[in-house]
Amino acid sequence: MRNIQINKKKGMSIGDMYPAVLTIVLVGMVLGVGLYVLSTLHTSVATDYTGTQNDFNTTTGTTVLTDAALTEFAITDTPILINSTDGNTFTNFTCTAAGTCTWGTDIVAIANDDLFNISYTFNYDSTNSPEESITTTVTGLATFADWIAIIVVVIAAAIVLGVVLSSFGKDRNSI
Repeated sequence: MRNIQINKKKGMSIGDMYPAVLTIVLVGMVLGVGLYVLSTLHTSVATDYTGTQNDFNTTTGTTVLTDAALTEFAITDTPILINSTDGNTFTNFTCTAAGTCTWGTDIVAIANDDLFNISYTFNYDSTNSPEESITTTVTGLATFADWIAIIVVVIAAAIVLGVVLSSFGKDRNSI
């Protein structure tokens, strides 16, 4: 009867680390670039809409635009604020992309007597639109990207376990 040598590989070895790390880095880069490209594409294919909000009071100092409740709402152009009483245009205010406008002191000061109209250009993810599809894809990829940290920990644990186990089993088994 002859002896047959059997190599038992337990876990991953140090030599397996390079391809594992390279794969994780490559997947991370592809996900990062893909998410960036998709978010840029989202802005490019989004349809612009014109919104208005009429006869509102600015005494509170801030106003949230009514369209801001839409999914993925974003103001794309500088809004125009007009005094609805005398037709004067005001520029002493700021609006975030999410639709919250903060009024300057001069606008708040005359708000007890006058109401205002604001018009703005915005986009959002309307139902069954390309924008909505891209947002869904970006969300799915971002959720997958959250798992990369866990995958890295599992691979590191497998390498450490493989090194430890291989140090105990120096002898080869024979039949």
